[in-house]
Amino acid sequence: MAAAAAEEAVKFVLGKLTDALLEKAQELYEVSGQIELMQTELRLIQALLRDADSKSNRDERVREWLNLVREIANRIEDVIDTFQLVEIQENRPKSCCWFPKPSCLNCCSNCNKLKTVLRNPKKMNKLSGELNTITQQLKLIYQRKTDLGIMELGAGGEENVELPFRPTKPSDIDESEVVGLEAATCEIIKQLLDKNESRRTVLSIVGTGGIGKTTLAQNVYKSAELVEQFDCRTWLSISQKFNINDLLREILYSIEPEMRKQNPPVTDEDVLVKLKSSLGRMRYLIILDDVWTEDLWDRLKTNLPDPNNASRVIITSRIVNVAKRADRNIEPYMLGYLNDDNSLALLFRKAFQKHIEPEKYPRDLLGVAKKFMKKCDGLPLALVVLGGILTTEEPTYSAWSKLEENMDWSDDDGKKCSQVLAMSYEQLPSYLKPCFLYFASFPEDYKISAKHVARMWVAEGFIPKDGSGTIEDRAERFLQELVQRCLIQVTEKSWNGYCKYCSIHDLLRDLAIHKAKEDNFFTIFSKEYEDVNQLATRKPHRAALQFCTLTKDGVYSENTRSLLCFFSEISSTNDSGFRLLNYSGFRLLRVLTMEHVDTREFTGSDWLKGLMHLRYLGLRYCYIQPKIFKKISLNNLETVDLKYSHIFDDKEEATDWSSDVVIPNLRHLCGYLKAVQCFPLKWDDHTNLQTLKYVDNSALPKLGCCINLRTLGISYSRFVRHSEEWQTLKSVLTSTEQLVSLNILAGGYFLPFGGTRDIPCHEKIESLCLSGEWAKDMWLPSVEMFPINLTKLVLLYSELEEDPIPILENLQSLRIFRLLSYSYMGTKLICSTGGFPNLKKLELASLPNLSHLDVKEGAMPILSHLIIGDCDELRTLPELPNVQIERLSICNIKYTLFL
Repeated sequence: MAAAAAEEAVKFVLGKLTDALLEKAQELYEVSGQIELMQTELRLIQALLRDADSKSNRDERVREWLNLVREIANRIEDVIDTFQLVEIQENRPKSCCWFPKPSCLNCCSNCNKLKTVLRNPKKMNKLSGELNTITQQLKLIYQRKTDLGIMELGAGGEENVELPFRPTKPSDIDESEVVGLEAATCEIIKQLLDKNESRRTVLSIVGTGGIGKTTLAQNVYKSAELVEQFDCRTWLSISQKFNINDLLREILYSIEPEMRKQNPPVTDEDVLVKLKSSLGRMRYLIILDDVWTEDLWDRLKTNLPDPNNASRVIITSRIVNVAKRADRNIEPYMLGYLNDDNSLALLFRKAFQKHIEPEKYPRDLLGVAKKFMKKCDGLPLALVVLGGILTTEEPTYSAWSKLEENMDWSDDDGKKCSQVLAMSYEQLPSYLKPCFLYFASFPEDYKISAKHVARMWVAEGFIPKDGSGTIEDRAERFLQELVQRCLIQVTEKSWNGYCKYCSIHDLLRDLAIHKAKEDNFFTIFSKEYEDVNQLATRKPHRAALQFCTLTKDGVYSENTRSLLCFFSEISSTNDSGFRLLNYSGFRLLRVLTMEHVDTREFTGSDWLKGLMHLRYLGLRYCYIQPKIFKKISLNNLETVDLKYSHIFDDKEEATDWSSDVVIPNLRHLCGYLKAVQCFPLKWDDHTNLQTLKYVDNSALPKLGCCINLRTLGISYSRFVRHSEEWQTLKSVLTSTEQLVSLNILAGGYFLPFGGTRDIPCHEKIESLCLSGEWAKDMWLPSVEMFPINLTKLVLLYSELEEDPIPILENLQSLRIFRLLSYSYMGTKLICSTGGFPNLKKLELASLPNLSHLDVKEGAMPILSHLIIGDCDELRTLPELPNVQIERLSICNIKYTLFL
């Protein structure tokens, strides 16, 4: 880990120094020679890092040397950034704009004075002295290479960051295939469906970590037999820390999701009343995954009614006493290790990414595969991770044998798995190690947004700027390689087949935390009563706060570059210590993210003031006053994520800038209309913008200059003249040639297509959401009017009277189709033979008149999910073998999925 952290820091600071010389020449001209000397010394050291990495596991002195390299690289970065910050803040003329731009130096006489001020001799002398000291320390570090036996393995030490990951899009093969659990699945389902036992029973699955308890429970949970027999099913990941009221609230939200958005939030007392009312008339199945405490079920069951209708509960745990205490009349299911045949099957399946029959196992690899199998000793997690390592090796006897010979195994089963997991980390290329360690910052069982974490990697500087495609494309490829290596699990895919949400197994998360702590990569505050005041003394480079237990006001760390704050529910923000942090004291922050926090409780309205190095600002599910955005320096912002946040007006105008704002590096701006309006951007100067959701249609005439837009969401908040608006929209689509996702929200208004029978057709658009009513004389256009590569189509409030299926079923690339919220007012939907050849997911919701769904033989041949919600007139469903059918009430439909 030390080598990865050192290399990450050195690479980043070399780029920083280059940028400083190129972009800040005016301010740093007098010390440019010293900066060039530091660059030379750093490059000499960088050439040693590969060899140091290979020796660090065996030599404590080399690990310490690597830590020194990392620390001095971080110090260089702090010195340069602090100088820039102090100079600009202390000398900023009051009459000038808050955030200086390159053009700002010539905008007024006051800014011309700034040029002179930045050459303050005292300031420059101090900076020069610090840089000289650092350069001497770099020379001493380089000279120590001889004593430590470290050699140069390649000038520059640069790695080829072109990934071996293929294919470029994830395969449709189910990566969650299981081996050896078929009998266990059938046995558990049989127990759950035994109606001779009408009382609510608790079945427990017990086994060691990584044995497959969660996998088995998931297999059972997704069984079509259970979908038909239970009125509602709920999955809860418990982990070692839990609040009983939060668990009850999550059960309620799973039954009635609309209550999650209720304001004011559901109280603890209301939860109990509503749960008893809802569950009292249902046959329910609740899965409690990863239970650690013996009294958990005792505390839950008193608040959950037993309708005496054969409701069931499943508990997974590593502790036998947890299972025995939950239900003394039911023997826990003890999940054992895989036998040799199943172990080999799982290992080969993961190594080759496909199912292989035993008679077709490669004969030359069978012997070494059996050695691997014996060392994993039937532990599924170890086999899966080892299989992930083998995918990166040549499938030859020599390659596999060499890997097997170099593995260090212990006799203890737990240590065996740890060795395999640790090895999977050590086998990572250095460019992937910091990306993997970043997952240590997320709380246990956290639903991680792939875009969210990838954009944070970009802001952190983990992703190289050079290479093919955009920097976001490369970040996505990094994530896909971690998935391929079985270090990260995909929990939900997006419309284009890529990862939308992901998670990390508890044991792998433990490994990431251990490695991150070992080298001060991340400082994580995860204990309920941990003293977060240590931020001030420990001065971590990155910090993740997973609990809110600050003991005094005004805590900050001026050396911290990333601050990630997590909280479970906004209803508990009265207890949140986040409001006590002195955010303006984190002067060098690049990444700031928090969720479920009421920022209105924060001390002062200028809590973001002075964070001029900020690149990533994430405020999801937060309560926000728009005036805070006037207090931040916007020049370096790359991502602003305000998704699902509530914007509250205040007495001051949020858009009180003298002119439209320019954020030159901005690439992603996400949030509902009111959130995006907090930034009155000058669109002409935002050619780097890739994501914009949602913008008012009044901005459309200016968006033609945003030529790199990939995702665009437009909100029509008022009635528009269709013909004029449609011409404007077509003009924007013509200029934004990279656009792949388009959302148009017209709400209760007509879509802005006027009398034309055309629709927003752009050859590269793959995802299209249209919310609004179609003109009666224009629907339906021919299939040629749709984008040829359309993969996802969502329709809402269309009020169509004719069956749209005869047209839409001819869209050859369509994989996801959602017909929601009064989009169709007719009674029948008929899909003909051969229709929707590539459709995998069909969702029908809130179609009040729909009474007949007819799917002819040969239609939708690869459909895997059919979701029906709030279609009360639809009494029967077609026979669809191999299709998972979910019939949900209105409250279960997640209308925000299309946003």
